[in-house]
Amino acid sequence: MQAKFAVLYCAIAAVWLSPAAAQQTGRKHPADPSAAVPAPAYASAFTGYQPLGSEKPAPWRELNDEVGRAGGHIGILRSGAAAPAAGNTGSHAGHQVEPAK
Repeated sequence: MQAKFAVLYCAIAAVWLSPAAAQQTGRKHPADPSAAVPAPAYASAFTGYQPLGSEKPAPWRELNDEVGRAGGHIGILRSGAAAPAAGNTGSHAGHQVEPAK
């Protein structure tokens, strides 16, 4: 009985898969030297590049002070966050760094 089902399954698979196997794709194998290849397209990495303007950079000390008033880099990322109170050093208040000898 099992042999009959096996033969039946094979016959159904052969009938079902034979049209798929007989289809021609119309394309040549990529390794074939006579296969048509599209022309390479060049795109520069500098397409759309805009050079830096002649703007004078802001004084770095003022920018550092502004970042400090905002509470550090994370304080700047928080929109509308108030600057920490003066003297508040956060959770690292008890840490001390010993100078290198």
